[in-house]
Amino acid sequence: MRQHSELLGKEPIPNLLARLSVPATFGMFVMALYNVVDTIFVARAVGIVGVSAISIAFPVQMIIMALAGAIGIGGAR
Repeated sequence: MRQHSELLGKEPIPNLLARLSVPATFGMFVMALYNVVDTIFVARAVGIVGVSAISIAFPVQMIIMALAGAIGIGGAR
């Protein structure tokens, strides 16, 4: 843990930004892709009402995940 803290103080900001943000960005991309595929399946099975429900639930899901991540990271400290 101490080594990671020292890296935050010594490495250049662009390198740190790339190392720390790429995994988070990839995770959000995979989740968004999952929701697109889920929308396709729901559109075929349920129809327009199902797609509208997913469109309403997606931003709520993102907000909940952001809050859970913030609490998890804060609690780990």
